[in-house]
Amino acid sequence: MSVTLLAALLAQAVSVTLLRHRLGRHWLRHPVTLVALAGVVYQGVAPLLLTIPSIGAWNIDRIGIQPGWTDDAALLTSAGMLAFTIAYLATRPERAIGAADPGSIRAAAGTLGWKWLAAACVPLAALTYEGRGYNTPYGIGATSSVGTDLASTFFVIAVALASTGFLLSRGTRWFLPVLITQSAILAAAGERTPVITDAIALILMLALVGSRPRTRQLWGGAVITLAAILAITGLRVQQGRSLFYENNGLSARLSALGDGLTSFAGPPVAGPASPGLLAQAAVRMDGVDFTAGILQSVHLGQPRLPVSYAAQSVLVVVPSSLWSSKLSRGTLNPALLETDDFALQPVNLLPTMSGLYAGYFSPPWLLAFLAFLGLASGRAERWMFRRCTPARFVLLAGLVTAALQFESGTDMLVALRAAAAIAAVVKLTGIVRGHHRRPSRPRLSRRAVSSATT
Repeated sequence: MSVTLLAALLAQAVSVTLLRHRLGRHWLRHPVTLVALAGVVYQGVAPLLLTIPSIGAWNIDRIGIQPGWTDDAALLTSAGMLAFTIAYLATRPERAIGAADPGSIRAAAGTLGWKWLAAACVPLAALTYEGRGYNTPYGIGATSSVGTDLASTFFVIAVALASTGFLLSRGTRWFLPVLITQSAILAAAGERTPVITDAIALILMLALVGSRPRTRQLWGGAVITLAAILAITGLRVQQGRSLFYENNGLSARLSALGDGLTSFAGPPVAGPASPGLLAQAAVRMDGVDFTAGILQSVHLGQPRLPVSYAAQSVLVVVPSSLWSSKLSRGTLNPALLETDDFALQPVNLLPTMSGLYAGYFSPPWLLAFLAFLGLASGRAERWMFRRCTPARFVLLAGLVTAALQFESGTDMLVALRAAAAIAAVVKLTGIVRGHHRRPSRPRLSRRAVSSATT
């Protein structure tokens, strides 16, 4: 381990310590804490594991990148997350959080309406299991259908909100059955991240309203989530991802996932050597290679991209249905633009939130930019926790899902866009219900009016 990587790990340890000290025992209920912990995993734990020769040998993503640049990238992104954390804590977020009163919980449960949310999940799941919804191999854009765009945008957060709404209405005694159902629905889409994201979001939102599951339920939930992840991993080892891109339905996918889970208990299959689960996880979650490639390219003389392109990338939140030529503009996808401009490997490198704009800003300005994001996040979180309303509850779910998409960068904005759209619907629903429940003004008959005036 180099001194540079050790300094990066120290910066991450300081960030986590500051969060735990300032936010107290409820520190894990803050979405920004999840962002910081995700940074530790992708830019601390994974690079540390890759220093082990037997694990690092499997990382082909670092081909062409000198080892020193990966350590420099780890230090830069870790220092950026430390600046993000300090700026966030400067907004005093510990003053805002608190358990909601029972009346607010009942109002949130009633307005969320788990039944209509569950009904909305049905067509999104059907499109996904037909190979033209969430996790489609062709992506979303001008050539994709409206159904594909809707499923890709709303599927994950709609499932989380439906599960939360049900538990708020029926009680946490249903926590494990709901989590099993939720994990099965999401695992059938073929991605591991949504399974983890929605499980954490479900627990966090229940804790915020004072309905935290019991410890035994949490341990059971961890086992369920792990089983779903192992099932997806085992199935990918056996058949790859092609099964999840076909029109085969839910039952076929669940049956294949069961086979994938049992494959771990069977004898090893003879064939070429393959990485173990720990090596696969370390390579998959390595969040410094993208930034390392950019730093190396800049050192060799490649100029940085214009800062104005970074500002334009925020327009990715505009739906493709409203701007059909959106994805034809390369400036809206900073990761793709940087991959082409800095000659990075055309593989699935993880830009992460703190390294996404390394090709636009110099290191000092990147730290300042992340500090600004920390201030904005703290202000937004304080506003979020000021009152417990159904719309803010939905936005909270969006913040949690966005925080757990730390590795993708701009997908965090897309998750917030989906939550904002659902929150607007929930807000309008509450206004309409309040209007219908408002008592009408009694009318007096003409005889009563004449008698009252005499």
